[in-house]
Order: sequence, then C-alpha cells, then structure tokens
Amino acid sequence: MDIKRVALDAVHETIVMTVVHMDYKGQVAKRINEKMPLATVKGFRKGAVPKDLVEKQYGKAIKQEEVQKVVDLALERFVQSERLNLLGTPLAKVNEDFSWDTEELVFEYEIGLVPTFEIDLDAKNDIIKYVVTADDKLIDGQVARIQKQFGKPVPQEVVEAGFEVAGTFFNMEKGINNTTTISLDIFKDKATADKFIGKKVGDVVTVNTNGLFEDAHQLMDVMKLSHDDVHGLDVDVDFTIEGINSIELAELNQELFDKLFGAGIVASLEDLKAKIKEDAETQLLNKQIKNYWAM
Repeated sequence: MDIKRVALDAVHETIVMTVVHMDYKGQVAKRINEKMPLATVKGFRKGAVPKDLVEKQYGKAIKQEEVQKVVDLALERFVQSERLNLLGTPLAKVNEDFSWDTEELVFEYEIGLVPTFEIDLDAKNDIIKYVVTADDKLIDGQVARIQKQFGKPVPQEVVEAGFEVAGTFFNMEKGINNTTTISLDIFKDKATADKFIGKKVGDVVTVNTNGLFEDAHQLMDVMKLSHDDVHGLDVDVDFTIEGINSIELAELNQELFDKLFGAGIVASLEDLKAKIKEDAETQLLNKQIKNYWAM
C-alpha cells in the first residue's frame, strides 16, 4: 500500500491511499473458504457450491469489507505515525469514477490540521480552558469495538442479538440493490433489529428507510445511494439474508496491540486503555476548540 499527504493549504490536506491486490487478497480468500460450507445457490446442495460460483455471488461484498478494514487500519496508523494534530476526523472524498474492479483502488480522505498561532499572554483577555475527560464507558466501549472489528466470524444458522448478517438490500423503484454485511446494532430503533431475530439464510426482512439509522448519511454507505437521494427517503426495502455470523472476539494480546499501534507501543490492557483515553480526549478537545472558533 502507498500512502501520501497532499497539502491543499496551511491547515487543509488530503491523504491519498493506493490499495493493491496483495494488501487484501489473503483475507478475501480466507473469507471465501469460510463461506463455502454455508453458501446457497439454486441447483446445488448447501455446502456443495463450486468455489467460482461462491466467489461470483459473495466475492465483491467480501472484497469491499476486507479492503475497508485495511484502509481504516492503515489510515489510523498513518495519522498516528505522522503525529497529525487533526481537527475532527478524516472525511472520505466521493469519487464518481471509482470502481471496485480496478487493480489499484485509490481512496482519498480530507483532513483539517490544528493551526499554529501565538497568544499574547500579557494581554488581559478572558481565556476559556476546556478540560475533556474520557470516561470508563467510552474507553470500555472502544475496547469492545476493537475486539469485535478484529474478531473471527463464526457461521450460525439463526440470527441472534449481537450477530452480523450478510445479505442484499433491494428496492426496484429506487434502484437499490446492494450486498453488504451489517451488525444489528446499526439500526436506530431496536424494533427494527428485532425483526431479524430468529431469521435464517434465505429469509427476507422488510425495513423502511425513514429513520432507519441515527444519521441519514448512513443510507449512502449501506444502500449505495447518492447524497441527494437519502434525505427524506421513505420507502420499504427488502433485505435477503445470505449469511449469519457471530463474532469470536479478538484476544487482547501483543499481536493485536502491535497491529493497532506499531511494535511495542502498547504492551497490556492497561496501556491500551491509556492510549484510547489519550486519543479520545485529544479528539474531543479539538472538537470543542473547533466549535468555539466557529461561534
């Protein structure tokens, strides 16, 4: 993978990431092999579907998921290694010409840098000092997300709370036809998540797009819609379940710590929590400062 920074002005840059086949092909192949015993294709017994058909049906969605994992981790580590003092979080740039079929996949993220400025401490001005503290709930929640993100999917027969569900969202009228994997906690309303409980591969769950997520922009990612289409969208969408997985949480060991932060930077759960606390408080403080100057 190639990662570089492109300066736009003093406090505005773009991070350009070029992902090649070698960066993700091993994990994609592993996921395809795990998918084969559960794959269902008309005309074949379950578990007896040829690998090329499994790749044709599920390969694109698996590739997208694994590439996104690679990109997310690489972006986080690059920001840390470059010691970038960001205002907010990196924002992905939309590329209308982007294609998942190309050999090299290019992703761009816009970042804002905290500006350098001088303060006249001799002047008699009121200065607001923000003290931001990341509490145990936030830290423990981030540890749990890390364990889940890097955990191992375990195929299941029936959907239960906390499981991940792979499938396709479809609505002919709006041109929605996107295969993805979702966690049930992504939905804004618990009643929506409960519709999936007890379902099996092949079952269809119908949801309404209005208020489906906390942020309407999530519809852009989950259903591959344009920015103009997601606002106020109120249609029923069918989700056909194609795979069900529980997540075997990743072990909090040195291998995972090194993958996240680089060799030897974090060596224990206590170190991990301290690093999460430090990063979270820095980001929250920067957000407070940004909001103050925007007033």
